[in-house]
Parts: sequence; C-alpha cells; structure tokens
Amino acid sequence: MGQKKIQEISQLGHFPIDILYLFWSNWVMANARLGDIATVQLGLILIRKKAEDNFSHLYKRLTLRTVESDGINPEAIEPFYSTEPLQEEYLTKAGTIVMKLYAPFNPIVITKETEGYLFPSQMVSISPVKSVLPEYLCLYLSQDFVSERLLANYFWIDQRAITVNSLLNLKVRIPSLKDQQIICDYNWNYRHLCHLRKELEKEEETMMKHIFSVLSKDKGRNYDS
Repeated sequence: MGQKKIQEISQLGHFPIDILYLFWSNWVMANARLGDIATVQLGLILIRKKAEDNFSHLYKRLTLRTVESDGINPEAIEPFYSTEPLQEEYLTKAGTIVMKLYAPFNPIVITKETEGYLFPSQMVSISPVKSVLPEYLCLYLSQDFVSERLLANYFWIDQRAITVNSLLNLKVRIPSLKDQQIICDYNWNYRHLCHLRKELEKEEETMMKHIFSVLSKDKGRNYDS
C-alpha cells in the first residue's frame, strides 16, 4: 500500500508544463467585478420561516460550523422546520458556490452530493456565468489576499463579517476557460498530493510503532553470549 502511494507522490510531485507556462508567458486575464460575472443570492432569514412544531416542512440546513475549509461537514448539519415550502433559491444547487459572510469565508463548490441544503442569511450562493468555472472562482475566493481585501473596510468589527455589496464589488481576475481549467487541475493534483503524503506518514508511523513494539517484547535471547 505504501509503495503505491510513493509512486503516486512521485508522479504528482512535479510542476506540470502547462502551469509553468502560465507563469512564464504573458497570459491574458480580464478584470471584473464579481457582480458582473456571477449572481449572488443571500440566504434565508430563518426566523421568518421557522415553524413552532416539528410537523411542518423539514429541511437540512447549513450552519457556520458546517462549511469548513475542505467542504461540508455532515455532522454539523441541522434540521429546520419551515412553516411553508421554501423557494429553491435558498437551497444549494450543483455548480454553484456557497460562501460564509463571516471569516473564515470557506467558499465551497456544491456538487450533486451536497445540493438541496438550506443556507441561512449568514451565507450566500454564488452562480458564475458560463465563461467562469465554479471551481476556479471558488479557488480564487479562497485565497488569503481576497479575504484581506474583503475585510479591509471591516477591521473594527469583532465578528469579521462582510456585506453582500462588498462581495459584489470585489475585483476578480479571470483568465481564459482553458487556463482556468489548468489552474483547477493543478490545484486538484496539489491537494491529492498532500492527502497522499499524510496517508503515507500515517502508514510509516504505524509501521515504526509496530517494529519497536516487536523489539520491546524480544526478551528471550541472551545478547551477552
């Protein structure tokens, strides 16, 4: 098992030619406001639709703890009982991005496995236009310099929250679809490489513990003879 991971790490542990080309060439990128390349939908104000009993319309809702840096934590999803059926615009949809309005923002791309969740007003759903890959936009929004720009005018707020308007006015650099895909592919390889390294470290640690466990029990021989 460990040898297979070593081979995968060896294959992934190099900069692909395509990503190096992007940095060495004068690649063309457009500058745009987020509001011009995506639709931003504020989540539902839950108190307005919350039912008093548990026999109304049931939804699974996201919380601030649900949206983590590496995706949705299913253990933090909570039930929500609504007085009436909710509009689909308040439910997560595959191909869109859900992002908290509180730092850390943790934008994540919604997939078929994570669609249909209710998101509250502490979050937004971002639907990019066809010329922008959701994966690229999500990766861009997750960068530290983006968080710094968004929070620049809110440094006095303890909760480190932003408004939808500040998000709409965020400047985003958009390369071609081809270059967006190259960046996304490289990011996937990088994350996969990090995961493999962690798994390999765990296996090596387990092996070393086993080796010394065996050595500690080897009391039957006389090493002085």
